[in-house]
Amino acid sequence: MAGLFGVLNAGTNGMSAAQAAMQTTSNNISNANTEGYSRQRVNLVTNNPYTLSGVGQLGTGVRMESVTRVVDDYLVKQTFTENGSLEKFTQKADLLGQLESVFNEPSETGLNNKLTEFYESWKYLGNNPELTTSKTMVSQQAQTLTDTVSHMGAQLDTLQEGTVQAISKKVLDFNTKVEQLEAINTQIFSVVTKGEMPNTLLDQRDKLVGEISGITSVEVKTDAYQRTFISIEGEEILGANKRQELSVAIGDTSGGGTRISTNGSTSKTVESSEAFPAGTLLLQKTAEDGSVQFTELASKSGHISGSQEALVEIDRGIQELNQLVSTVVKAVNLVHSDNGTGIPFFDLGDDPDNIISNFKVNSAITEDPRKIVSGKSLTGQIAGDGTRARAIADIQSAALSYASEEPLAFDADTMKITAQPNGTTTADAYNDIITRVGISKQQADFMMENQNEVVSFLEQRKSSISGVSINEEVVNIMKFQSAFQANAKVLAVTSEMLDTLINRTGV
Repeated sequence: MAGLFGVLNAGTNGMSAAQAAMQTTSNNISNANTEGYSRQRVNLVTNNPYTLSGVGQLGTGVRMESVTRVVDDYLVKQTFTENGSLEKFTQKADLLGQLESVFNEPSETGLNNKLTEFYESWKYLGNNPELTTSKTMVSQQAQTLTDTVSHMGAQLDTLQEGTVQAISKKVLDFNTKVEQLEAINTQIFSVVTKGEMPNTLLDQRDKLVGEISGITSVEVKTDAYQRTFISIEGEEILGANKRQELSVAIGDTSGGGTRISTNGSTSKTVESSEAFPAGTLLLQKTAEDGSVQFTELASKSGHISGSQEALVEIDRGIQELNQLVSTVVKAVNLVHSDNGTGIPFFDLGDDPDNIISNFKVNSAITEDPRKIVSGKSLTGQIAGDGTRARAIADIQSAALSYASEEPLAFDADTMKITAQPNGTTTADAYNDIITRVGISKQQADFMMENQNEVVSFLEQRKSSISGVSINEEVVNIMKFQSAFQANAKVLAVTSEMLDTLINRTGV
């Protein structure tokens, strides 16, 4: 359209475009501190021109093409991945810190000090076998040792169970967020098929996917309708017409199978004939014959992965501590009972695989410490003979293999325990456990710090692209205000020109 009415139309379009841009700018400012919000921008394009014969093309103004989010999709996906790794090392470092606090070394109240005091009491008895108080001291130090180990065992069990429960809760959180993502996908599909851009829904989608990636490692795909689908190790968890829920192994059954928490709820469990370690991520499937099967899924990043790796360290700590204490207890019993002839010093309890939670000092000895054998003879105490007590004190420096299942051998003539291949002292064996835990914690801390730097850098880049700058938006306000006022002036002038043309030319 040419002429004054064409100018009027172009001015009207210009005012509408400036008004929409102003509204978008206002929305950006309002959401400057909204988590997950991406800055929006009005995309303006030139209207199709009008062709005037013999003259050429005349512009007809501006039109709004779309309102889009200002995002870098590659950067967003990279942030998801790196944040998942940060969650992994943060969780691992936290749990290993708790594991370190259980061992509490170096400390006067730690196990290392209690073992030393226990052996020192035997050494004192060996030098003062005629004193009843020296036997009482051995009994009391032994009870302190068992109390210390039992307390550590209880703390380790609690940490182990708490870690499995934390994984179970995260699985429930994962399933809930996947369900929410499915609902958002449905809304996005409805909006996109109408030819509109669901900016707010896309922000909510990205925020949810980021939270899901922080729980466990997922592969993310987006279709032509902007719907996001996720899978784990090729197993589709959320698709266009499919949603599956994760489960987690929480313990062993009496029959040798596994108790499985379905949908992350520890109050609703099923039993599986297959054996899975506690904390294993599982996907429930129904076979063609109708039977329910569980497939193990690997979590390579996220909160669950960190918990699983820490759980391995916790389990290993429990196992190594149990082996250490078991070897010490069996060695003391072997020497004190003279290869099983006399009474054992320690009672191993009902579960030989879990000595740290069950062993205690023989009740006969706690009731009467005089039954402690300090001399070489089991039947008659020779005055001043502390040979057997000194032999037990020497266990501290004996070369024993604490991880070996090879039985200990005691020579009653030499009063020595036979050294084992690759053996080490009690203190060195315990220090190895503490050192390994410390190194694992240090590595987790180092990785967490490095990953935090990476995530911070990516977040800064993301903020520089998608974040709202108040200063920039204020400049936009002035720019669009000027555009609105200028177009209003065009309309006013055009109105006057039309008035002159219609009312004052006498036509």
